[in-house]
Amino acid sequence: MKVLGSVAKTTYYYKKIQGVYPNWKLQYKLKCKSTEYELTNWLQDSPIKRYKPRAIVAKEQFLGTGQNSRRWISPKGGIWLSAAYPIFTSKFSSEIFSLSFAIKLCEMLNKESIKVDLKWPNDIFFNSKKLIGFLPRVITRGKEIIYLRIGIGMNFLNKTPLEGIALSEILNTKNICEYYWTAKILKTIHESVECNDKKEYIIKNANRYLTKKHLPRGYNSKDWAIKEVDNNGNLRIYNGIQEKILTRF
Repeated sequence: MKVLGSVAKTTYYYKKIQGVYPNWKLQYKLKCKSTEYELTNWLQDSPIKRYKPRAIVAKEQFLGTGQNSRRWISPKGGIWLSAAYPIFTSKFSSEIFSLSFAIKLCEMLNKESIKVDLKWPNDIFFNSKKLIGFLPRVITRGKEIIYLRIGIGMNFLNKTPLEGIALSEILNTKNICEYYWTAKILKTIHESVECNDKKEYIIKNANRYLTKKHLPRGYNSKDWAIKEVDNNGNLRIYNGIQEKILTRF
């Protein structure tokens, strides 16, 4: 069977995954301003429909933005992806979606014998270095959540800053397939949505993977320590005198 093109290659690996998963509409860009920008235009031109998630993957983006509008460095060799996943319900818990996606990423990597940690709320670390960052959002209409948006950056074969690490470095090989790993990320997005009603499981595993070495930006280990992720998905930190609750949104 001949498989041609980036979309076809990702689809090929996606279909090899066992289980019942939705079919994704995919676009690949060699280089773009940002996958978030491209996804916004796509959704404006063609509104999302039930059971039809979509994603845009870029080989390189030059104006990517992360949390708090910080620049998201996205050179060639990484996996840079923005996805929209239809929900169309008011029962979905947006407060714990970030955690459900985080733990599913950790489980995905653990199955490949890659031990990782969650830096609350949306970074995946390997040996105190950033491997994956993601930025989730929910799009609503009244009380109904129409779809989820999630931007994902995975250091793969690219050069990274000192605080980052690429998958190729972890595995000590450049012989890795981006389409295989992109397919696994798409599967993980679906699984994180499917487990949204399992709050106890999500919180338990968030604390299982939670690293207590790295505090959120604005706090330092000299003054503060991480206690836990609470039942609402918030992070509890303390300094011996007082306790603070940090929220994702």
